[in-house]
Amino acid sequence: MPELFDNKYRFVKDLGEGGFGKVFLAKEEHSENLVAIKQLKNENKEMQDDIIYEMQMISKFNHPNIVIYKHHFIQEGLLYIVMEYCPLGSLRKMIYKENITSNFIWKWMLILTETLHLVHEKNIVHHDIKPDNILFSENRTIKISDFGIANKVAGTWAYMSPEALIWDSESEKDVRVDIYALGVTLIELLTKKNPFFGKTIDEILDLHERKDFGITGLPSWQQEIILKAISKIPEQRFQSMKDFHEAIQAQSVPVIFDKEVIKAGDLAEKAELLIKQKKWSKAFSILDYAERELKPSVNIFQQKGKYFLLLNNIKLSKIYYEKALKWNPRLDVQKELGWINLELKNYPTAISLLSDHLHRNPSDYEAYNLLLQCYYETNRFEPAMDLAKTLLEVDPKNKCFANNYFICCAMQNFGQPVFPHKLFKSYKSDNPFIEYNYDVITEEEPTFNSNLKTSLKSKLLFMDYRFNNFSPSLLNFTENNPIAWKNKEFSNAIIKFGRYSYSINDVEVPGETTISRRHCIIINTKNDTWLYDLNSTGIYVNGERVKNKIPLVGKNIIRIGKFDFEITNDKSKLF
Repeated sequence: MPELFDNKYRFVKDLGEGGFGKVFLAKEEHSENLVAIKQLKNENKEMQDDIIYEMQMISKFNHPNIVIYKHHFIQEGLLYIVMEYCPLGSLRKMIYKENITSNFIWKWMLILTETLHLVHEKNIVHHDIKPDNILFSENRTIKISDFGIANKVAGTWAYMSPEALIWDSESEKDVRVDIYALGVTLIELLTKKNPFFGKTIDEILDLHERKDFGITGLPSWQQEIILKAISKIPEQRFQSMKDFHEAIQAQSVPVIFDKEVIKAGDLAEKAELLIKQKKWSKAFSILDYAERELKPSVNIFQQKGKYFLLLNNIKLSKIYYEKALKWNPRLDVQKELGWINLELKNYPTAISLLSDHLHRNPSDYEAYNLLLQCYYETNRFEPAMDLAKTLLEVDPKNKCFANNYFICCAMQNFGQPVFPHKLFKSYKSDNPFIEYNYDVITEEEPTFNSNLKTSLKSKLLFMDYRFNNFSPSLLNFTENNPIAWKNKEFSNAIIKFGRYSYSINDVEVPGETTISRRHCIIINTKNDTWLYDLNSTGIYVNGERVKNKIPLVGKNIIRIGKFDFEITNDKSKLF
């Protein structure tokens, strides 16, 4: 250890040590004034510059309840922060060594909330409010320390809010993480215990679910303030330190019902119903209005994520579910995230998320079908068959599981129409997907390369759970189509497009090898019409290249080779 630090500070004694580094007492050689010096372990210059900048910003406040930052120096690559020395130590020492009266606790809380409100108004968030970082001067003035430093060491586990535990960019400037931490500090002041010490994230979240914080012996108004401050959902906490401060002054949490929040909840419910009814346009209008005109709402984000997921816009669905999770990290959307990862071909992640969801929701058939699809897409046909067979034993008449069992059997036996189930005949006659897949396997003019297993798979249809209650609709080719298809109508459940001279297709498209033998299909179901590309030479809908599948809502122009087909479904049933 050097004799002098910065050629002017002489070491006196250690004061403490933590993850950031250590703090020691030093005496300035010329004035003999005592100072506290914090030595940071990290030698990262960018981090050091950030800490220096924030400490300098805080020092401009010259606030009596913030520890005074004097200056800094760098020695042997390490940053040293020179601060005011608070000889009476930390609030933690007070909690466990002194008998603090209720009057002092609430007086301190008023000072802390007022001081932090001022800091937050300057767009500075502490991120590590806890008894160790609240100090007392010689005259017992309470002071907050470790601004800047706390921001860079990401807080202390037992005081971190649920959303801060995942430490995303959104929480860096969210004052509600400090509100939560001060609420936990208040629990310690009143009960001498922190309910979150030594707990894992899951255990912390479980305590929040049960609201088991060891505060039931406190007066009701105190419990209400604590529960408001440490709510696991940020928007249900005090939204500012000013709100926290005023609740303490009033000894009551004001019951405020925000009209916009209530309206957003109502609109989310309406949109959810419209999505179930597959009235896409009306659902989107409601959700878009709510997002533009009302305060951010986890319910709106969640429903918008569902809307885009059901229309296979995976990019936007992922964005909105991530927004919802930032507002409520405990939101139960594992199934939806599993679905998103399935569409993104992140199959191990999808299987993990769906399996976890099914352990908690063992009767969710749609989630089982998504898991089944994960196995199918990764060519794990045997476990897929086992799962489908088990599901059919529970629900023998389920069309979705029957079709997907059939195509797994076909792939396992490479093109053999084997279906080891006694109900096969009834399944085939009553299920357009099985009928279609059976025809693909047995057709005299194969539309797949009979030497390639991947070619067969590209022409088979895995049945999404949304089609389980299948009801065919009417598809119209408008008068703007080429003469052969002008004003043509189809009521087929599955409409097949492919190369001219392949009479097994419903729509034969000229173009020789530029058109695949089985180019694409339209699933023509009521209120929910879809176009599937079947590994073709290319297909466009309204100018957009189709990758895998796309919903058809209202009027659409489908380009296959050199031909444009303008089609529409029954709008009155879609909007």
